Amino acid sequence: MSAADNKRLVRRYFDAVRAGDPGLGDLLADDVTWWVPPSSPLGGLHSGKPAVLEMMSSGTGLYDAEHPMELAIERILAEDDWVSVELTLDARTAAGETYRNHYHFAFRVVDGCIREVREHLDTLYAQQKLFS
Repeated sequence: MSAADNKRLVRRYFDAVRAGDPGLGDLLADDVTWWVPPSSPLGGLHSGKPAVLEMMSSGTGLYDAEHPMELAIERILAEDDWVSVELTLDARTAAGETYRNHYHFAFRVVDGCIREVREHLDTLYAQQKLFS
């Protein structure tokens, strides 16, 4: 796939996240890995589609489901099989507080599937707003 195709796939991923699409897992390779900074309660390396989907689903209860989260992609760049995304996530926490955090994701796309993700965010802010 070209870099442009990989960007389209990553955009489809974020569209699926926004929509709460249960088919989101179809965009992930069976051997996908997802790394979150170790200072996060969800931190570490999650390996394999079941582990990654479990990590993702464990985070959904942190937000108020009645106020859909907004993902604003600020920048998306691609080269070869890597796609870099900077975005802002606006949501309401399960406790009813405003949550606005800045994220950077590095996606590796192989054979039309997301194979690797490295997620970067302000983990202290997330800890204070979502987990405290």
